[in-house]
Amino acid sequence: MARLVGLAVAVAAVGLALLGLSGLAGGGSSPPSGPLAVTSPSLLPTSAASDAVATPAPSPSPSTSAIATPTLAPTATPSASVAGVPSAPTSAQGFALRKTVIDIAFPFRAAAGYRYSERFLAPRVGATRRYNHARGVSASGRLLRAHDGLDLRAKRGTRVFAAFSGTVIDPATRWTPWDPERYGNVVVIVSDEPSSPGYAAFYAHLASARVDIGDHVERGQWIGRVGNTGNASAEPPQLHFELRAPFRIPVREGGRQRRIDAFDPLPSLRAADPQRQD
Repeated sequence: MARLVGLAVAVAAVGLALLGLSGLAGGGSSPPSGPLAVTSPSLLPTSAASDAVATPAPSPSPSTSAIATPTLAPTATPSASVAGVPSAPTSAQGFALRKTVIDIAFPFRAAAGYRYSERFLAPRVGATRRYNHARGVSASGRLLRAHDGLDLRAKRGTRVFAAFSGTVIDPATRWTPWDPERYGNVVVIVSDEPSSPGYAAFYAHLASARVDIGDHVERGQWIGRVGNTGNASAEPPQLHFELRAPFRIPVREGGRQRRIDAFDPLPSLRAADPQRQD
């Protein structure tokens, strides 16, 4: 009798064990507690293994296509600094030598003390080069040189600023034969702005330059200081300023038909002058 009771108890224990294991294998709602609980993740179903780790799943990384790329506003062109000034002429046809206005930044700050001095085509001494304007002819038939720009009187050392964005060039590569003793320390900037491509701003008689040939400068950048170098050494400090077109303009001077790229900078300077009073 005792043997039968023991056998019955053993059978019952085995049955309970089998029932517990079958519940785990079938993905039951919870693993049983006690010695029959299986703790190795390798024996758990996938869902149970995930639940056994308390760390939440990381948020999925957004794909490249899901990232919204901001639309960049177009860069404002520097030519917007002078309101109402159209793009510079692109050819010599109909070019107004004394009236053309191109968009430039004034070479001095508003707080600087300056005044307009010698104007465009004023008499000058010295040889007339192919790139210089003439005011007539001498008795011997020689062309008499005229002023190719405009002088702005200012204190020595006054800061000078770039008329537009562009590249600093060696003037000897564009105007020959070049005479450095005439112009002294010079900076010439060729514009790459969309309203004036190829136009040149020419600064002469500087005390010093802060840029080198080949440098790219931005509109309004400090490029040098007022001085009186070159043939202005006996004159008060001044900035000799010229504007030159990327083409030559037909003119009749000294009874001859000539083609010169320099034009009167006064209208452009007046349009940009921070002290202008309309």
